[in-house]
Amino acid sequence: MAEESTPPIRLMNFVSEDQLDQAKKSRGERVEDGTAQRDRPLFEILKENKDKKDAEFNERFKHRPPKALDEDETEFLDKWEMSRREYEQQVADEEAQQLRSFQVIF
Repeated sequence: MAEESTPPIRLMNFVSEDQLDQAKKSRGERVEDGTAQRDRPLFEILKENKDKKDAEFNERFKHRPPKALDEDETEFLDKWEMSRREYEQQVADEEAQQLRSFQVIF
């Protein structure tokens, strides 16, 4: 059997300076491959991209009416409001009790 010669597998393709210059001329410089430098911090670029996506999303959904709450959601909100009121009342009662005990001492 004759063995076929296969080229070795390369994990990275290195390019010469001439090839890099030629690529820059043909397609322009790009930040992602290191042929151009960023003129702004990455944070600003990412924030700008996120703001664009958020604006597109908001524009798409701004004319839709709000969804009505179903029975489970209203029940949850009622229970949450009741527990919040109970907590606030408990805190107020504890503060009043502490104030009374403080006044008794002095």
